[in-house]
Amino acid sequence: MKKTLDQAIKSAKIKKPNGFINAVLSAIARMVYYRPCKVDVKRNVNVDDYRDKPVIIVANHASRFDYAFVNFAMKRRPINFVVAENEFHRSKFKLVFKLGHVIPKRNFVPDTCTIRGITRVIRKQKNGAVALFPCGMSTASGAQQPSMLGTGKLLKHFGVHVLAVRIYGGYLVCPKFDVKERFGKVHVEVDELFSPQDLKELTPDQIQLKVDKALFCDDYAWNAVNRQSYKRKDKKYAQNMEQILYKCPKCGSEMRMEGVGDVIRCRHCGNGAHLNDKYDLIPFEGSVIPSTPREWFDWQRRQMRKTVLDPEFAMEEHVKLGTLPRYAYVKHNRVAETVGDGILRLDKSGLSYTGTRDGEPWRVMIDIAQLPTVCMPVDGSYFYTYASGEFLQFVPDTPSSMRWSLAVEETYRTNGGKWTNFPWFDYDRPPVLQKFKSI
Repeated sequence: MKKTLDQAIKSAKIKKPNGFINAVLSAIARMVYYRPCKVDVKRNVNVDDYRDKPVIIVANHASRFDYAFVNFAMKRRPINFVVAENEFHRSKFKLVFKLGHVIPKRNFVPDTCTIRGITRVIRKQKNGAVALFPCGMSTASGAQQPSMLGTGKLLKHFGVHVLAVRIYGGYLVCPKFDVKERFGKVHVEVDELFSPQDLKELTPDQIQLKVDKALFCDDYAWNAVNRQSYKRKDKKYAQNMEQILYKCPKCGSEMRMEGVGDVIRCRHCGNGAHLNDKYDLIPFEGSVIPSTPREWFDWQRRQMRKTVLDPEFAMEEHVKLGTLPRYAYVKHNRVAETVGDGILRLDKSGLSYTGTRDGEPWRVMIDIAQLPTVCMPVDGSYFYTYASGEFLQFVPDTPSSMRWSLAVEETYRTNGGKWTNFPWFDYDRPPVLQKFKSI
């Protein structure tokens, strides 16, 4: 019987990438990414000292270019990257993933296939290196999010040297609200985070907290000091920004923000600002605008926390349903194939979809205890999750994916979920607003 694509992905034999092929891919990445991004690396340890040792590399996840930045930081050492499993179903990545012996991971759900892949590299290959992004998906806010549950346990289990790679400016090159790159400066730093002895002595929770502290980066705060430019020829710096910043800080309206050209503006009250090539938000006269887009994002989270605490909280929207073909790759830059449409609903019991699938009535329910978040891999126009191990993509009628994401996370957390926010995140803090004169 012919294997499904999912079965083929899971049964692939993971090995260290071939040195010659790795060198070729690194040379291509150097031309495509390193030079336009003016990448510079500060290695606080000599990475050559680890070439004859198995290592795990952990990095913050700012953009879809991060794999290239990590490879560059490690002096193009052959590395097996851990990548979201759904990306293996996209035809554009088929050859690169095969040559790179990339390890699949179903984000935010337990995945024994991932553990097997890492084990093959760390335990059975000589001096293998595995790189993973503990946060699970590239940041939406411009700042690192907490590591996935089990990160500390995984690192302690393998007990090898752990190196930390911090990427600054990556989000500013590829913001989650726009698929068009804005090339500018990227700075990368490398440190040793744990020795094998450290991992023996620390608990999984202590390890996870150290990972979160070591990898936390806020690109907006970094560039407030470094003042790098990230230019688009058409200067449409705020294009589609409403995908991430959906709530007006002045009138409180939701889904009325609009990012067009270099302006983000509320269509209800006119509150707005210009966004320049340094990602400064420059308010209109009389507008109420947070100090940075990340501050605006965090204010939305705090507002959503209050919303989901209402015992009667529920949200619904019409969506298109997408799934992965069983035997074919997804083509033309798509992530999934549309198979139906219906109503998506979230309340404290969980997330449910009621509608059609392949022309037939279909319903699915995901318990909130099994749903710490939803994933937006490329931009904020859609999101996905897993139900009983199956990939499900939802495309809302409005640009509300970020609203759904925050609602899911805060509903999960306020109903006893174990994947919590950073211990230093203050849900009661008021937003930091612009301190300079509006124009």
